[in-house]
Amino acid sequence: MKLKIAALCSVAALLGAAVITPASAGTLDWNFYSLTGMPAAPGSSTWPGHSTAGTSTTFTQDGVGLYVVSATSAGCSLPYSGWCPGTGDLYAKNGGTGEQGLGLNNDPYPYNEIANPYGIYLSPSQGYISSVQLGSVQSGETWSVWGSNDGYAWTEIGSGQGGGTVNFNSPLLAGFNQVIVADPFANNQASGNSNDIVLASVTTVPEPGTLALFAAGLLGCVIFLRRRARQH
Repeated sequence: MKLKIAALCSVAALLGAAVITPASAGTLDWNFYSLTGMPAAPGSSTWPGHSTAGTSTTFTQDGVGLYVVSATSAGCSLPYSGWCPGTGDLYAKNGGTGEQGLGLNNDPYPYNEIANPYGIYLSPSQGYISSVQLGSVQSGETWSVWGSNDGYAWTEIGSGQGGGTVNFNSPLLAGFNQVIVADPFANNQASGNSNDIVLASVTTVPEPGTLALFAAGLLGCVIFLRRRARQH
């Protein structure tokens, strides 16, 4: 009987590991200037590079998907609060000092970077985004990061100004499964240039709850087997 229970626990552990392996693989870095191992984006034969990628695409690493789509804060109607899907194509840039990353080709200036009122929406299939890296943030230029759990109501998590390369991380990010990276103002300019930024990379981490449940299940098996052993 004990052997049967042990076998069942082993099978359960293997199945659990198979299910959560992508999430439990740990931290994943999504570098939009390299995208090594990522699938080709729709409508693009040279991704990564200076090319459009359609209004949305999904990248995959270790079984985890990252959905990326353009967004806009202009022309939205209820029930959207602050942000809604945009119409601009994603634009990959992997050349030029400080401008390596992901932008939007509807940048009105037109530098194919993120400019007001547009942003880039990101949603991982597992876990959450723990940090955001922005590039090409010149002195006087601004950026903002927004979070949501339903895609309708958005909360500003953080914002800033200038910095060249900006690494943003906050405990507040863990409370949202959807994030938008944006340029919050239309009239900020630096050295005569428009306020343009690029999304260089994001980092995702597994959902702690998934790992906790898996660990609790294994612990339960161990406790049960020990009690059975004492009884015999």
